[in-house]
Amino acid sequence: MKRGNCYVTCEALYHLLGGKAAGLTPHTVRVGREVHWFLVLAVGSWSVVLDPTKSQFPRGTAIPYNRARGRGFLTKRPSKRALSMMRAMVYQEGKR
Repeated sequence: MKRGNCYVTCEALYHLLGGKAAGLTPHTVRVGREVHWFLVLAVGSWSVVLDPTKSQFPRGTAIPYNRARGRGFLTKRPSKRALSMMRAMVYQEGKR
């Protein structure tokens, strides 16, 4: 997986999977010198890390999810890059 796509990938998945209403929160954490984005799904008293771009790191790289912080995206609606990725995945605008 190409590096540098974790933000837009998480943004696209966040919107496709229902966003805040579905219990999703974007998070960031430092991995070495890089800021890495991923999603956390919270349901009741448990939570699950959804990291669709984890494979960009070499096998065995420890990602310190426990040090992550919840964040917001730059836009409330999907950005142009996220819309492009969503369309490439499955998104059909206007059919929500």
